[in-house]
Formats: sequence, C-alpha cells, structure tokens
Amino acid sequence: MIQRINHWLNRFLDLAVSRTSPTDERERRSRSIVRGTATAVVARAIGSLTGIITVPLTVRYLGAERYGAWMTISSVLIFLGFGDFGLASSLTNALGKAFGEEDRERARRYVTTTLVALSVVALFLVIAGITFAGPIVKLIFPTVSQSLLDKEIVPALIAALSIFALNFPLLVTNRVLAAYQENATANLWIMASSVASLAGILLVIAFHGGLVALVIGSSGAGMLVGGISSVWLYGWHKPWLAPARSAADVEFARELFSTSWKFFIANAAWVINSQTDNLIIAHYLGPTQVTPYSVTFRLFAYATLIQSLTVQSIWPAITEALARKDFDWIKGVYSKNLKVSLLLASVIIVVLTLFGQRIIGIWAGPTAVPPFALIAWMAIWNLILAYLFVASALLQATNHVTGLSIYGSITAVLNIALSILLVRPYGIAGVIAATVIAYALSSLIPVMFETRRVLRTLEQIVA
Repeated sequence: MIQRINHWLNRFLDLAVSRTSPTDERERRSRSIVRGTATAVVARAIGSLTGIITVPLTVRYLGAERYGAWMTISSVLIFLGFGDFGLASSLTNALGKAFGEEDRERARRYVTTTLVALSVVALFLVIAGITFAGPIVKLIFPTVSQSLLDKEIVPALIAALSIFALNFPLLVTNRVLAAYQENATANLWIMASSVASLAGILLVIAFHGGLVALVIGSSGAGMLVGGISSVWLYGWHKPWLAPARSAADVEFARELFSTSWKFFIANAAWVINSQTDNLIIAHYLGPTQVTPYSVTFRLFAYATLIQSLTVQSIWPAITEALARKDFDWIKGVYSKNLKVSLLLASVIIVVLTLFGQRIIGIWAGPTAVPPFALIAWMAIWNLILAYLFVASALLQATNHVTGLSIYGSITAVLNIALSILLVRPYGIAGVIAATVIAYALSSLIPVMFETRRVLRTLEQIVA
C-alpha cells in the first residue's frame, strides 16, 4: 500500500514539474490535467484567501442586510451565467476537436464567430439590466425599505449587470486556453484577477465607499485583467487565432448553436439548482437569512473544490483524445479521477461536519453561524457533487449533453417546488434539503446509468 502511494506521488510530481518533452500524446494530456488542476487549486486558494479576508470585512462593513443583498445580487449574476446560450461550452468542444485534427483555420473561425455572438449578447444584457433593475429588486427584496433599494441596491444591480455583461466576450480567452490544454496559463490570469478584485475591495473600504462602489471595485478590477489577457492572447500568444471580420461565418455559427442549446439548458438547470436557494431565502425569510446560508455554502464548496477545478482540465483533454480515438486513455483517466474525487470529498466533509459551526463563527462572526441541520444537508449535497463533477466531465466531453439537459431541467423544477414547500416550516435547512432530494432522484441516478453506458461503449470499441 505504501509503495503504491509513493508510486503515485512520484508520478504526480513528475507530471507536475517535469521539464522534459512529453514522450507521447497521452503524456502531454496527463501533464496538462495535473498542471491545470494544480494551478487551478493555487488560483482558487488565492481566491479563497481573498474571501477569507473580504468576507468578515464586508459583513461587518455592510451589515447583515446589505451584505445579504450583495450576495443575492451575486446569485442573480450567476443565474444569468447561462446567458451565453451555451456558446462557451460548445466552443470548448469545437476547439478541442480542431486541436485534435490540427486545423488552425477552423479554430479561428470558431473563435471569431463566438466573439461576435457573445458581443451581441453583452449589449442586450446591458440594455436589459438598465431597463429592468428596478422591478427586479422589488421582486427579490419585498421586505427591504424603499430608501435602501433606491439609493444602493438598484444602482448596485445595474453596475453589476453591466460589468457582468461586458465580461461575456472575455470568456473566450480562458476557453481557448482550456481547449488547447493550457489551463495552467489560464489560471495565472485568474490569479491576477483575484488579486485585482481584492485590491479593489480594500480600496473601496479604505475610502468608505458604499455597496455600489464595492461592486465596481471588485468586479471592475477583474474585468480589466480579463481585457488585458485577451489582448495578450490574440496579440502575442496565439496571433493566428486573432478575430477578423472575414473569419465570422454563418455556417460555423449554426454548427456551434447546434450543440450550444444543449449546453445552455444543462448550464441553466445547474445555475437554477445551485443559485435559486439564495433568491428563495431572500424572498421568504429576508436577506438577513441569506448570510448564514451563503457563508456555509461557500465553506462546504471546499469539499468539492478540486473536483470542480479538475473538470476544466479533463474535459478538453477527453475531447481531444476522442478526436484521436484514444479510448483506452479516456477510460483510465475517468476511473482514477472518480476514486480520488470521492476519497478527498469524504475526508473534507467529515472535518467540516464536525467543526463547521465553530469555523464559521470564528471566520464570519456569530450572525453567519448556521443551524447544524444545514451543516448535515450540505455534507450530503457535496458528496453527491463529488460524483457528478466527474461524471459530467465525461458526458460533456463526449457530447452526451442531451441527457444532462433533461435531468437538470427536471431537477430544477423539483428543486424549486420543494424549496418553496420546505423553506417556511424548516427555514434555511429546508432549502438545501430540497436541493439534495431533487438531485438524488432526478440527476444522480440517471447520470450514473448514462455514464456506465458510455463507458461500456468505449470498452466495446477498444475490444
């Protein structure tokens, strides 16, 4: 057992730090996954450090009501993340295939066409945000005073929506790097963005800015870094991918949209399932109750942190391996990923279940400490996620997205219905319980069956 552990540690270190040229395509893909995941962990660690610093500062600086409003606005933005109509996800698969086939011209046309489409979406979202911000906040925050809505929450939502929309075309940069299995480089830019956001928040607090200034300081700084990374990508790193008017192609747009709508539905369902909790809590219990829920959600997210980060490296690697018909490698990397995922999640979940309330009390203060029932349901939720992250990476990379969109849609409807039913009698614990029940019945079971079917198909091809 000890020898096996030492073998895997040595193998991991070799993949992570070796500077010799890869011996073959499998070696190159494995290095990409390990290095992409390792740098993603560092990037998330920097982001987490930013959260560790800013959460207690902003909770105390804004107060429970205004901080809860900020977190709810953040949930609204995440909810709108599927507004790219699945184009970013579709682009990942398209570029992965073009990479496997070594077709640069096709890749450029995919990038240009996606940039044009996302720019149109961004413009639409900015106009819609300015127009409908007022009615949206009144619907979400019916118990908040009109004065606070008008002076801070409405302007904060407009600023957040505008910055969020303008970021849409910048999403392509990281997707390009991921598709070409350069996630390590993409993560360096993510680190820079986290540092810039932290600097923006600290500056706003130092100069006693309000909620609107905090939104601009944190999100605007990240957008600036995103713009710089895009200029670097197309100007220096991969100039042959630089967008051009002649490269925009209606046929390529049709090809991207032929699969993007499936990703759109799957992503929308995921966002609805993971982010409507804060909205339901804010509506039925008030924004104050969002604080303990969102802080607990954030803490338990560390249990599946590596799994969620690994998806970004494994997905394009599997897509490229599929284009090169390296099916045996796909099976092997899936099996290893699943075992590590479940083991790591289980260990962290046990620790957080035992000490979660104490950690939150020290970290974010007494107003953020949740009931133990919320802790217990969060533990079950993240154990389910540990499996689903691994399985969904395989299904998305192999273009088995139709099932994910169907399962996710059914789960979303069931989740919202159960959350509304359980929020009043059981409080914030009832909301996460609804999520767990909905996912176990409508996503976990069917995804397990479909994943096994895909693996059996690969086994038959290899045989």
